[in-house]
Amino acid sequence: MHTISQFLEARDTISSKEAMVFATINGQNIPMIELEELSAKWEKNKEEVQVIGSRTTKNKTTSMKGTGTLSGYLINSNWMKYGTDFVKGGADLYFSISATIEDNTSRVGKQTILLQDVNLDDIPLLNLNSDDGVLDWESDFTFEGSELVTPFNGLNEA
Repeated sequence: MHTISQFLEARDTISSKEAMVFATINGQNIPMIELEELSAKWEKNKEEVQVIGSRTTKNKTTSMKGTGTLSGYLINSNWMKYGTDFVKGGADLYFSISATIEDNTSRVGKQTILLQDVNLDDIPLLNLNSDDGVLDWESDFTFEGSELVTPFNGLNEA
């Protein structure tokens, strides 16, 4: 474990570019080297609770929903290959995403998060326009489970 001073040192923050991401689709691990963005979060569904004697509205979490966004450069046909079977009468695409974040300059170590049962909200097919640029894609998604496979070591007081 490392010790920390009175203030966070800039070197111990983590660059958002220092990650390796893999999708596991039909048992095949696919490196997602084309990614520009990956974000995921648990959204809480809450019910408001009003009680006699209190002037404030309270909130009760009743469930959670995993949501996220993927975007990247179009360099392969994987989404067409794996994601369109459902429209032909086959099964919908569910897969997992594993992201390992490790910035060697930071002393906090690495973290690996696994998203389970990822399901795209749409399947990227085409994104063409007349402006200068490169082909890219974006899709929101849901997921049904997550696991902290490897936590950061963190920085601890001596």
